[in-house]
Amino acid sequence: MRAYYRHILVLMVIFGGCKQQPQGLTGSWKFVADQQLDESGHVVAEDRNVDGLLVYTATGQMSVQLVWFGTRQPLITDTVMNADGVTPGIGLGTNKWSDKENRAWIDSYDAYFGEYQIDEKNKVVTHRINGNLRPEKKFKEYKRSYQLTGDTLYLKSTDPAMEWRTIWVRK
Repeated sequence: MRAYYRHILVLMVIFGGCKQQPQGLTGSWKFVADQQLDESGHVVAEDRNVDGLLVYTATGQMSVQLVWFGTRQPLITDTVMNADGVTPGIGLGTNKWSDKENRAWIDSYDAYFGEYQIDEKNKVVTHRINGNLRPEKKFKEYKRSYQLTGDTLYLKSTDPAMEWRTIWVRK
């Protein structure tokens, strides 16, 4: 009987020491919409011609891949995308793609991975980037306010100048 309790104690120590994230965001999520918001937070444009996968593990790892199937709407802007949905070009590489092919690729796909941390009180998830399709984004942090309603997850930048939101459904 002592051996049984010893095994239980060892398992509790091993698994109790793992960094566990709250169950709410843990799992995989399908990208279903990219929305542009006005200053009041109302939706003024929506792109549902998208797909993607967002994964949050129980141990604090995350990964995301996003694809826009049509001409990417100028809803999400960053250092690569101009406000008109056109990129000034991509960085490293010696491919044989034309400028038009490069733009189509970089404007329609995004991916990164790293760790995440949740601030439950403020409903903010922070993505700490270890690897990114866009090299200049490596080691950056993305802070996203989140709202979880049933099996639907809404993510929005905490930067008030970024007037967009993404919508995900649990897979």
